[in-house]
Amino acid sequence: MEKLKVLTFEREGWREAVRTLRKIADDLEVGELEPCSVGVLAMRSGSGRITAFGFGPLADDLQSLALFRLGEQKLLDAMLVNTDR
Repeated sequence: MEKLKVLTFEREGWREAVRTLRKIADDLEVGELEPCSVGVLAMRSGSGRITAFGFGPLADDLQSLALFRLGEQKLLDAMLVNTDR
């Protein structure tokens, strides 16, 4: 299995959701990121409403759910590495 790529945004840059999503789309369009076969996105509104998306040419319910779990593990691993410092 290929390694997952975690995008790093400067602390202030990633806080703006629209700008962050546009940067990801721009990076995909210019080839900075490899083409997306399956993507997932979860968002929580200020009122607490959760919206989740699965997208891409190979995305189905199972692929999207699996990718959410892989992404969760990747984030946990990154947090654990940062706490070791």
